Amino acid sequence: MRTKILIIEDDPIWSICVETIIQESNYELIGSANTISKAKALIDGYKPDVVISDIRIQNSTVFDFFLGEIKYDFPILFMTSHLDSDIFDLSTKIPKSTYLAKPFHKFTLLAALDLLISKYPVVKSIEENFITVRGKQQQIKKIGFSEIIWIEAKGNYCFIHTESSRKYTRKKTLKSFVDELDSRFLRIHKAFIVNQSYINRIELSNNLIIIGNNSIPLGRHYRNELNKYLQLKN
Repeated sequence: MRTKILIIEDDPIWSICVETIIQESNYELIGSANTISKAKALIDGYKPDVVISDIRIQNSTVFDFFLGEIKYDFPILFMTSHLDSDIFDLSTKIPKSTYLAKPFHKFTLLAALDLLISKYPVVKSIEENFITVRGKQQQIKKIGFSEIIWIEAKGNYCFIHTESSRKYTRKKTLKSFVDELDSRFLRIHKAFIVNQSYINRIELSNNLIIIGNNSIPLGRHYRNELNKYLQLKN
C-alpha cells in the first residue's frame, strides 16, 4: 500500500508543481487544499499518511491549525519562501516535521520526504470507524466505513451496500444516518449517500454517479454538495 500524501498550498503554480512531483513518484496523492477548511475536510475524510504544507496559507501561518484542539499524528514537510528565524523556530515546535525552503528541485523534495518518513515511519492504523447492524441470526455486526459503497433509503429503512456485495438493512432515516458518517460520504440524492472513494465517474449531463456497474441518481438539489467534493479533489 502506497504512502498517502496531502498537499496544502494556496499558490496554484506551486500546488501544480508539487502535485506533479508526487504523482510521478511512488507516493499516492490523495488531494490538494488551498485553504485550511479544505485541508481539514481532506484530512478527516482521507486520513493522509504525510502532509506537505506551505507555512503561509491565505496570509496566515498553519501553525495554529496543526497545534489546535485536534492533534494530528502524521509527519509534516513544511515548505516556504519566507526565510526568517521566527518562522523556522515556530516550525520546529510542530511534532514530526521538517522544513524545506523554496525554490527546490523535485529530487530535493523527494529526498526530504524519504528522510522524514524514515525518521517517523508511517503506521497504518488498524482502527476503523464503523456502524453496527444485525446479522441474519440477529447478532450485532460491525461494518467499517471503508467497506460501505453506498446507502439507499426507502421510507424509514436504509439499505447498506458493501464491497463484499452483501446488503444490510437498518431501520433508520437517511437524514439521521448522515450524522453517523464522516466526510468521506457524500449525499447526492434524497435517497442516496455514496462513499466518495468508490466513485468511478460522474455524468453531470445524465445526473448520474457511476460506482462500478451501478448508476446512482444525482438529485438536482444536491449538486452543491457534489461541487464541494469536486473542488476538494481539484
